Amino acid sequence: MASNLGQLSFLKKPPFPGHMVKPRWKSKGVPSITALQVKNYLIQNPKVFEDFVLESISESKLEELLKNKRERPRIAGIGEQSIALQSLYLRNNVIEIAEVLTSSYDEQEQQRRMEETAHVLGRAVNANDLAFYVPTHNETMLSLYHNGQLVPCGPVGKNLTVAAHAVAERKTVLVQDLGMDPRFPKGISPKAMRDCSVLCVPVVLPSADTVGVFEFTRDHLKAPFSEGDVQLIQAAVSWMAACIHENGLKRILDTQHELNEFLLEITKGLFKEITCVDKVVKTILHFTKHLLHADRCSMYLVEEEQAKTFVAYEDTGTVDDDGKEVYDKKKVHNLHSEDEVAWEAIENGKTVNIYDAYDDKRFDQESDEKSGYHTKQILCMPIHNRDEVFGVIKIINCLHHDRFTHADEEYFTLFSDYCALALHYSKIYSLLYQQQNIYKVAVDVLQYHIVCNEEEVTSLQMNPYIDDQAIPENFLSPDFYAYYHVDRLPQLFIYITTDLFGEETFEMEKLCRFILTVRKNYRAVTYHNWEHGFHVAHALWLMIKANEGVFTKFEKMALIIGGICHDLDHRGYNNDFFRKFDLPLAALYSTSVMEQHHYKQTITILHTDGQDIFSFLNGPQYKEMLELLREHIISTDLALYFPNQKEASRRLEDGTFDLKNHAARSCCKALMMTAADLCAVAKPWHTQEETVDRLYNEFYMQGDEEKKRGLTPIPMMDRENSKDQPKQQVGFINFICLPLYRTLSQIIEGVHPYLLGSEENNKMWKNLAGQND
Repeated sequence: MASNLGQLSFLKKPPFPGHMVKPRWKSKGVPSITALQVKNYLIQNPKVFEDFVLESISESKLEELLKNKRERPRIAGIGEQSIALQSLYLRNNVIEIAEVLTSSYDEQEQQRRMEETAHVLGRAVNANDLAFYVPTHNETMLSLYHNGQLVPCGPVGKNLTVAAHAVAERKTVLVQDLGMDPRFPKGISPKAMRDCSVLCVPVVLPSADTVGVFEFTRDHLKAPFSEGDVQLIQAAVSWMAACIHENGLKRILDTQHELNEFLLEITKGLFKEITCVDKVVKTILHFTKHLLHADRCSMYLVEEEQAKTFVAYEDTGTVDDDGKEVYDKKKVHNLHSEDEVAWEAIENGKTVNIYDAYDDKRFDQESDEKSGYHTKQILCMPIHNRDEVFGVIKIINCLHHDRFTHADEEYFTLFSDYCALALHYSKIYSLLYQQQNIYKVAVDVLQYHIVCNEEEVTSLQMNPYIDDQAIPENFLSPDFYAYYHVDRLPQLFIYITTDLFGEETFEMEKLCRFILTVRKNYRAVTYHNWEHGFHVAHALWLMIKANEGVFTKFEKMALIIGGICHDLDHRGYNNDFFRKFDLPLAALYSTSVMEQHHYKQTITILHTDGQDIFSFLNGPQYKEMLELLREHIISTDLALYFPNQKEASRRLEDGTFDLKNHAARSCCKALMMTAADLCAVAKPWHTQEETVDRLYNEFYMQGDEEKKRGLTPIPMMDRENSKDQPKQQVGFINFICLPLYRTLSQIIEGVHPYLLGSEENNKMWKNLAGQND
């Protein structure tokens, strides 16, 4: 007889024999019924069975049946075959059982627990037999779990086996009579049993991953499974799925704890030592491999978003002497051709999960051929924070399963937030490092420069205008040499400004304080000093005076102030020096290193209270003035002279040079700044020799410093080549100065004296070099 549960849950009575209309029960027009139908009928009509026994069975036959029943060996029920299987559920403490079920375990342990649970559930629903299947190959194949091993038993899909159908639909399947159900032509694999009732319940996680499926069967001697049995199994399986999901969450929380420690260490590192992006990336990759049980893990990190360039960190599959994974770092300019899978993930901002790499056209099989590695599964996931994409992580070959599951994707999605945060920390660090460089430069400047002496300001303010008798005789000539009139230079500068702009344009106190602060901000180097700055402003003044009505008042101001400030805080070293040794200034400015610094120093002075000589300008005018200053000071970078010279020469040859054109006008002023910067080459020979001595003193100072640092200086900066000074000067004048002054003299007036002076000095240098014409 069936169990009480079976009787209570058996809802529908089978039809009487002879009333069946299905083809299976008819043969050549003669009604036919199965043993299961007879049994079901007798279960529902016990009086019929009792009358049949009393009327049709002899006493001897009944005694024989009773004897056989007593002597028949008892067959162990489901769950009794292996006492070890039920060891977990025989424990008295339910809390202890719950702790075991929700403790961390791997996939094999998980499958063993599920099979153990299946035996307990099989007993609960009075099943004759059971099977536990595990979906594999991205849930396309089904394997029977037997003795801890997975035995392949066919594909997943509808209208195949009952278990295959349940996995495909992710739903419970209840079959009252397998032999009468046309949906399952293959029955229950691998058994050939047909006369039975089947109940299949898949174990589906909240992530939609199916981790197993239970299959329970009852033979024709028992009542079919009922809705009550379905409720019982589904309730247990739902809690089982919840436990497995809880395990996954616990694993995430454990990883979160590790990540919190990791981020804390990064934060500490910002204040203790330099923490580079490489270290952050390698730590992220290490955690990713651990989190997803992957064989290899690489990253493509965005370097320049506009240029679409990336830095690749590729897992070599090896470790160093300290046991840490080794990654090859390289720059990737065309990620689409380098790795189409990674490109798709970062371009679309979505996960790419490939279950069979060799069956996916996006995977480049040649990469495996070159490396000797065999790629099976690929999971590419972008790392982004809001709208900002940091890069993409590429995870290869899952070690705990035959694919990367939806749960893996969810785990990494949470982890990617930490990745984004860690990378964001590295960006913050870069900005902090940038600010530290600015601070170092500022401190360096402040340590050397001191605000101008108030007594000096008071003294100059009391007598700002130089007497006519004190003005040098050659002050209106390019021959003026500032080193002979050092004490009078502040007054002479005020003379220049009042000559061009009158006495009412600038507040005299601010102008006095400004020029004295500028003088203080020039270092005591032998050439790029205060006197040189004055020479440049003086030369520009002479050019402006020779071209009345050509330049606007703003342009004149920007030229004069730009000239006097163009080498502020010069240290006696050229731009290459700062770049070669990666000094803080080079970290601040990628091009025109010193010129940008000179401009920043100018702005600092102009923004200081009491020295803001342009305070009379309104907002737009002030902005325009600063932009003109920037253009003029930056143009003194000799590297920018060549394109300016080329542009001016082309326009002159084409007859298209027009000072009314903005580009031509900017080119003209840039050449004026260079011409004024090199004006010492045109001064009288006795001052020319002194100037060159000063210049080479700086050159050799830089050369000596480079030698100390293990570099070989260029010949011009190597004091061992001092005998070559005349030849070097001839080359400089011929290559730079003469073409400059010839070109500029065709554009504006007042440049010809500089051309003549350069030619005269060039002859003198040629004589010294033995290069007589």
